[in-house]
Amino acid sequence: MFLLTDDLESLRRDLDAADSATAVLQARCEALGLPGGPRVLARVEAADLSPDAEVRRQLRATGEEALACRCVQLVWGDRTLSRAVNWYRPARLTADMRRRLDETDEPFGVVARPLDYRRVRLETRILETDGRPSALYCRARLETPDGEPLALVEETYPGT
Repeated sequence: MFLLTDDLESLRRDLDAADSATAVLQARCEALGLPGGPRVLARVEAADLSPDAEVRRQLRATGEEALACRCVQLVWGDRTLSRAVNWYRPARLTADMRRRLDETDEPFGVVARPLDYRRVRLETRILETDGRPSALYCRARLETPDGEPLALVEETYPGT
């Protein structure tokens, strides 16, 4: 597992202050000189999920608008940094961005960065197991500069 600094609270602060979780993880791995780089990759996991009403509401998706889901592990070498479920509006992406999400191991945040999105925090909390901090859970919506939702992401960052 990973804990790139002394505690989950430090990771929470860094994630809450940034628009890209991938950029936070990349910077931490580089700063620590961890083997396995040179970049954070997204290992896509098979998932058969359908968006529920809350996902559609958060993304302001019309009844007929297609949504896509990408479930990934963000990794640095053999270290799993996080697991994420990312719902997104493919029509808001370029054809090249959609292709890269379908065919490569690039994280969503890297692929969509040219859209200049900002991360709107919906929920961040430290999870506990047996009364001890064990993981960090984050839920956020990515919005383009015009205020339109682009993606809804749920991330879990394992502790030590």
